[in-house]
Amino acid sequence: MWKTVWNYILLYALGAWYLLKELISSHKKPSGILNQSGRVAIVTGGGRGIGLETVQQFLELDMTVVIGGRNVPELEKAVSKVRGSNKDLGKVICLDLDLSSLTSVRRFAEAFKALRLPLHVLVNNAGVMFWPQEVTEDGFEYHWCVNHLGHFLLTHLLWPVLKASSTPDKPARVVNLSSSTHYIGSINFEDINSKIYYNAQAAYNQSKLAQVMFTKELDERIRAAGENIIVNAVHPGVVATELFQHVAWAHYFPWLVRAFLKTPRQGSDTVVHVALSQLALDGGHYYENCTKTPPAAAVRKPSDLRHLWEISCQQCKIVDFGGL
Repeated sequence: MWKTVWNYILLYALGAWYLLKELISSHKKPSGILNQSGRVAIVTGGGRGIGLETVQQFLELDMTVVIGGRNVPELEKAVSKVRGSNKDLGKVICLDLDLSSLTSVRRFAEAFKALRLPLHVLVNNAGVMFWPQEVTEDGFEYHWCVNHLGHFLLTHLLWPVLKASSTPDKPARVVNLSSSTHYIGSINFEDINSKIYYNAQAAYNQSKLAQVMFTKELDERIRAAGENIIVNAVHPGVVATELFQHVAWAHYFPWLVRAFLKTPRQGSDTVVHVALSQLALDGGHYYENCTKTPPAAAVRKPSDLRHLWEISCQQCKIVDFGGL
């Protein structure tokens, strides 16, 4: 019981601090972005919220965007709605992807490769927040699989395409969407699937910390291998999206969401900046409001980074991640 209470206290204290921080800080928009015509991006969960706004910004820059999501007709309908009559810029391809199924992740990667397109930007955006306890078909806790493990596997499977598409002047990039809640998260290496004790907030925080730790460890391995790919993590801000469907106060007081939280468009700005800006050309960082920000202390523990990497590879049945 006390664990649950403490998790709520930490979460709401952090949330209050970030709401205040964002209210008193000016919002920064993407900058330093060159011509993106002819370039290709993948956005997971690109049919709503931050993902859809990221897709729209990429299309406005004349990129080809491949969206991965669980309902292709709904993805197509959402993109058609945001594009309106402006169908001249960019191109969209929608493919089926369910990140709670590692089999689906593999199918998506094969479907993308069958398109024979390059891949310049991979945005690991899709996620769930405060999900009721559920185990995936592969036996993993739902947050863990959707937010971290599915994207870990997807990045591995697409690594050869990213590597082949990268050039010295325009390196390929991977953007992992994390959250400020990673600061209060911890990796429970003894019970990573939350079988002994389940708390939706703690499970979410753990998955978002894992994304930042994955980012840091992947960057270290990229550097060691001398490869030319940039990977960074992003906190998009406290954004009014459908992720808040399981947050009690947002359900009962929707006007608070509209009044104080960032819009999805604002939330996509840091994603787009990190994905495309010439001012974000080094990797292994965590960004908030288009600005490099020190991550949680847990991200600076090399032994934990390696341990998480090894567990993730084992769970995804990866022998050699991307050949790194």
